[in-house]
Amino acid sequence: MATRSLSLWLLIAVVVVTAIMVHPSFAALLTAPVQLGLLIALRWQARREGRAAEKALRVPLRRGFV
Repeated sequence: MATRSLSLWLLIAVVVVTAIMVHPSFAALLTAPVQLGLLIALRWQARREGRAAEKALRVPLRRGFV
């Protein structure tokens, strides 16, 4: 697909920009997958930080003599 001509990419860009100008909800449709991906990444990072914080609160049990 990357070997297609520049005019095809320009045509796609013009159609997308025109659709956004005519009806702004098209912008929301185009950005929804990006926002969903960012939301998933944010939740994953928060879960990792929460687990790390819980692990830091636990007192390690030492077995045997110190």
